[in-house]
Amino acid sequence: MLATPWVKLHGVSTHFPIALTVAAFLCDFAAVILWSRPIARSLGVAGTCAIVLSAVGGIAAVVSGVFVTKGDLWGAGDLGMHHRFVWPAFAVLVGAATWRLKAGADITRKPYVVYLCVVGVGVILTGAAGYYGGEMLQGLS
Repeated sequence: MLATPWVKLHGVSTHFPIALTVAAFLCDFAAVILWSRPIARSLGVAGTCAIVLSAVGGIAAVVSGVFVTKGDLWGAGDLGMHHRFVWPAFAVLVGAATWRLKAGADITRKPYVVYLCVVGVGVILTGAAGYYGGEMLQGLS
């Protein structure tokens, strides 16, 4: 079976939100741990860039995924499980990116920790969506 360009685009674009969400979490976690050190600000900037790029990459993954499924936004079986994690993951990524951009560099530690927890939930949801996406590929081979 030949893959359509949408299948290929979806396969490529999904890896960016997964990796960048993990990178954002790790950078922001380190920023919280090293809060009083000068490097914390740089880690926070890196985390912000990563979560924003993750959300942007998520747009490409979602759009290509909608084309791959021919508009089936809920699905059944592995596709259904994939979508039950994809939609909340996408909402968390876009919400976290928006929150982080709006908060700016002068965010205080307590809201930063709450934000970090939200990104942690995004890591879990994105990972689960990726897992079930991989399960669909296993079923095709």
